[in-house]
Amino acid sequence: MKKLFLNLLFILSVTFLFSQEEINVPSADAKTYNQYLAKDWKGLINTGKKYLKSGIDFYYLQMRMGIAYYELHKYALAVKYFENTYSKSPDNELVQEYLYYSYLFSGRFGDAKLLGASFSRKIKEKLNIESEYPFIRALYFSTIQYINEDYKENLPLEDNLNQITALNESWYNISFEHAAGRRLTFFHGYSHLKITNNIRDIDPDLPPEYIENINQNEYYFSAKYHASKGFNISGGIHYLNTSYFAPNQTETWGRRQTNTALYYYSENAFAGSLNLSKSFSIFKTSFETSISDLNNKLQIQPSLSIRIYPFGNNNFYSETTGFYLSEKDGTLFSYHPVFKQSFGVRFLKYSFISPSVTYGDLQNFTQYNTFLTNNDLDKITLRFENYLNIGLAKGRFNMFISYQYNVKENTFEVNAIEQTKSYINQTITGGIKWYFKKY
Repeated sequence: MKKLFLNLLFILSVTFLFSQEEINVPSADAKTYNQYLAKDWKGLINTGKKYLKSGIDFYYLQMRMGIAYYELHKYALAVKYFENTYSKSPDNELVQEYLYYSYLFSGRFGDAKLLGASFSRKIKEKLNIESEYPFIRALYFSTIQYINEDYKENLPLEDNLNQITALNESWYNISFEHAAGRRLTFFHGYSHLKITNNIRDIDPDLPPEYIENINQNEYYFSAKYHASKGFNISGGIHYLNTSYFAPNQTETWGRRQTNTALYYYSENAFAGSLNLSKSFSIFKTSFETSISDLNNKLQIQPSLSIRIYPFGNNNFYSETTGFYLSEKDGTLFSYHPVFKQSFGVRFLKYSFISPSVTYGDLQNFTQYNTFLTNNDLDKITLRFENYLNIGLAKGRFNMFISYQYNVKENTFEVNAIEQTKSYINQTITGGIKWYFKKY
């Protein structure tokens, strides 16, 4: 019994001494260095985590952990280790390089831009970082074509039908972006929307059926400020001027033709927003709130989104966004939750595809810091979208196309009884993005 006890005590003593030998800086340095030389990146990460958990931490352990994650293309996870080493040796060119590209490949372009601006001329030339930024940083052009299935109610004129149906719709936008210093970026955009409607009306002062032309001119401005590491503050203002023109039937007087108007008037609307976004590790969170007066109603719309890069890089992401639209129409209030789920897959270095689904009542609804405003009279209840971007010239020239499949709902009246009808709307958006300086 005594012999057994002594043997057990010996084994415990050896195990304790071995454990003590393992948990110290020299052994951690030697083991992780050997794993670094052997390019055993996964083993190095596991070993490094154990030592860090045990309170062992030193410069080269942080550096090797960062390199291991970088070599495994987990750039978002490498960032914090390179940030730690950069804080201790900001003039180390190797650390500068690794941190710059970790920011870049994890989508933190503001952090990469700010860091690169502090580099020496030698490193800037090596990494192809320009010292001077052009006034106009990027140009954008896009256009949308709409395809609607026939949803017009074909009732005889004797029936008291009030209905507006869209015959033709088109939209285009031209925008540009420019920088004001290292942290501040401005965006300007002009859009034009043109719609031709067919209207059935029981108003005695108007024909029972006529054509209405809508022209909407829009100006959009936004500013984005890179406040600190991974943290951006941005805001947008959107102005819309919408004119409504219903031409009367052409009257002929000899050889002259004249067009008179059944009516002509215009309305103004505004939308404004504030967005706060934070990137950390493999996550990007964003909180946005907007206020607008689309269609002479008051809307307040907060939203929260969470984007996850599960592999620590831009090859794949999943983003979930929740909106809560509250609207005031006179003395009436209505509330509309909206849910959007999207994914992004990069299949070439500068090309990616992003499918998404949006569910909820999208009417008087804003998106992307109020860049897009849905002030259509027909609400969207379900949207499927697929976005494809093809990047050329190292990502500076991009061609994109987006397809949307929308389930919409048209509201009309027959003999003073309100009815609704669902129909399918499809849109095809195409455009280009030309970056004079991308990062």
